[in-house]
Amino acid sequence: MDYIKINANTLSVTKPVEIKEETHEYTLDFLKQQEIDILRQKNDFIEARDKELLEVRTLISEAEKLGLKTSDVIREEQLAAEEAELIKE
Repeated sequence: MDYIKINANTLSVTKPVEIKEETHEYTLDFLKQQEIDILRQKNDFIEARDKELLEVRTLISEAEKLGLKTSDVIREEQLAAEEAELIKE
């Protein structure tokens, strides 16, 4: 693989890709079971992500109730305060 620095925070990666032809044989029973298994895994994955999302949203809500702010909001407030100080002078 080739790695090239594009700028201070960007990496370009070039990797070889093999193109090959394969032949597979499947029974209909196998394919139908695969479909069931994949759907079950998909549903389990979605359920787990929903739980994680609920936890994160709860944390965000509690943080906001406590008055926490994002870094961007804090920066904007600091800039506004600095501008107000300059206007006073």
